[in-house]
Amino acid sequence: MKTAILSWGDRPIELETENDRTFLRLGAELRVDVTDTSPDQLEQLAQVTADLADVRRDRIRAVRVADEVAAEDGFPYRRRPVAA
Repeated sequence: MKTAILSWGDRPIELETENDRTFLRLGAELRVDVTDTSPDQLEQLAQVTADLADVRRDRIRAVRVADEVAAEDGFPYRRRPVAA
């Protein structure tokens, strides 16, 4: 199995239609054909995406708490969030 890694940050996520085909556009570099995707697969994709959002929010909160504790202890150093 090949794995491709693509980072799109906050670039747009959009649906595109071209010649009776539907695509999910992720940033500028990735387009996924979802024309024949079943409703179950789309719901699974939505759930995985929601789970990823929860993980990302938890990581951001953890960094903020660490920064607050460090500031209370007199250390002005601010940590940068780690990529998910």
